Amino acid sequence: MSATLIALALFGCSDDGSACERLPAPVQTYESRAECTARLDDALATEAALKAEAPTVFAQCLSGRQLASLGKGTVDLRRVNGVQFAAR
Repeated sequence: MSATLIALALFGCSDDGSACERLPAPVQTYESRAECTARLDDALATEAALKAEAPTVFAQCLSGRQLASLGKGTVDLRRVNGVQFAAR
């Protein structure tokens, strides 16, 4: 088992990802980035993602440290290095 869990979080963003806020949806955790990445499309099909009032919704797999560093409020997802994401 990995010492670092990977969290799949949803964000409602501007089209370019520069102004994002976490959506009020439960954060799913996985033991590997590969497991998390395999679930990106499923996350974008959830009710929280589909009903979000944002031009773009991003699903991202982040380490717990990355997620914590984003804090609350508006964030710029373009500044999260090395993160693969999916958008609807």
